[in-house]
Amino acid sequence: MRYGIMINLDYESYSYEECREIWQQIRTAMVEAGFRIEGRLFTTAESPDAACHLAKAVLDRVNDQDFPDRDIYDCLKEFYGYDHSNTTNLLLPPSEGLEVIED
Repeated sequence: MRYGIMINLDYESYSYEECREIWQQIRTAMVEAGFRIEGRLFTTAESPDAACHLAKAVLDRVNDQDFPDRDIYDCLKEFYGYDHSNTTNLLLPPSEGLEVIED
């Protein structure tokens, strides 16, 4: 099971440049903490509790070390976790339409 952490910044209230700078720091820190990037989602094999705790710790560290003069949490539009194994990729054909052909 993979657990996903979704982080979306508030591009409506903050400039693209501000959000881009924050996103770069978050992305780097999450990868360094062991998360895998799947599109705009960070995933991990950690338990839900461990994944959420780690994600919060990473954002706290980014906030304190990289942006000491501001609160990056104000720039977040969404920050949540969920069981990624239940996600359906709608870009792929439906599984009932796939056939296995053996040679």
